[in-house]
Amino acid sequence: MKKKRWLSLGMVAVLCTGSITAVGSTEVKADDKVSIVIATNWGEGDAKYDYFYPVFEKFQEENADTMDITLQTYSTEDYKTKIKTQTASGDLPDVFTYWGGGMMKDMVDAGLLLNVDDYFADSENVGREDFEDGAFDYYIAGDGNTYGIPIESTRGVLLANKEIFDEYGLDYPTTYEELLEVGKVFNENGIIPMAIGSNGGTPSEFLFSELYNQYEGGAEEITALASGGAFNTENAVKVADTLLDMIDNKLFPEDTMANGGWSASLQLYTDRKAAMTYTYPWTYESIPDDIQECSEIIPMPQMPGASVDPATMITGFTVYGFMINKEAYEDPEKHDAIVKACDMLASDELTESLVESGMIPCKKVEVDKDSQKLIMQKTLDYAEGKNLVQVHYTTMPSADAITMMDSSLDELFIKAITAEEFTEKVQAVLDKE
Repeated sequence: MKKKRWLSLGMVAVLCTGSITAVGSTEVKADDKVSIVIATNWGEGDAKYDYFYPVFEKFQEENADTMDITLQTYSTEDYKTKIKTQTASGDLPDVFTYWGGGMMKDMVDAGLLLNVDDYFADSENVGREDFEDGAFDYYIAGDGNTYGIPIESTRGVLLANKEIFDEYGLDYPTTYEELLEVGKVFNENGIIPMAIGSNGGTPSEFLFSELYNQYEGGAEEITALASGGAFNTENAVKVADTLLDMIDNKLFPEDTMANGGWSASLQLYTDRKAAMTYTYPWTYESIPDDIQECSEIIPMPQMPGASVDPATMITGFTVYGFMINKEAYEDPEKHDAIVKACDMLASDELTESLVESGMIPCKKVEVDKDSQKLIMQKTLDYAEGKNLVQVHYTTMPSADAITMMDSSLDELFIKAITAEEFTEKVQAVLDKE
């Protein structure tokens, strides 16, 4: 049964022991309690809320005598704006979930984040060795220190509706030429070949990276971005030109903006209006059982001039975790309470619970594959033995560069700019770093 939700999406939900306090009001706290703030975008409407909140509530109740815990939840875009504002003011939450890579750069530069090795040295319950190899890479800054604790890993997949392919007597495409052929058949019958749009760079940004990894040196170029590598490469232009050709051949929805974003793109697929879609497990909560049943995970067709077999690889990376406010952690009055809160966020209990939402854990925990959603079972089976490759989102050195890539992809998908203009716009931001 779902827990009662306090406020609607996009608003701050403040959940406190014994009371609910509206934002901006004065809260009366017991003098002997330590007050801490935990913030996240796992609020109402997010697939992880129903799995996270019971664990949080249990933690809150167990520590009610000594801790006054405020939980703040926001919608994702509101959350990014809030954290950016708090970074500028130097007033971050005590512990908060967030992205690494370029998204954390401003906080690292301002000295606001704790090197998480300090937390591991203090915790009696959680250690760095409890996590999968490479899980921390997303949170390692240019100074070599680690500023986040990974929670969620993920994998990118191309879903194909077997029933639609069978209806028209089509095989899954393995090459770009075959993709164009099945695309013609689908278009003639009112079926969108691939439900992929671009709104705020999603899911187009991840598709761009998926295709990029097929080209010689592509994986290495994506990795090199984190240490000053170039974006405006020959491979980037090739991929952008290919995307424009895919648009010309009507492989995507006609209105890529309206049908962009994870939800809108997936909706076309789950409504059986599209034969394929590219997505990630964080959307699996929205895939009905009958669509999970008829969906198969297939390799992305090999793009023109590409040399890496897409059937041998899968995008896989740490995508989310939590950070610790350095000043708050070093406050003797708050220190022990924050350690306890971090222990909860990094606990096996929470990790195992979040797996049920479609999350691939970064922590080493036992996962009962048979208890997962069918589409997750298929994902785990497909990913086995594949070479993991990264995406631009995790290696871009700044949030500004990510934002420019996203907005420029939106322009590319409506053919407002050329492939060269797209790559140069992103490179111009990197050149300012």
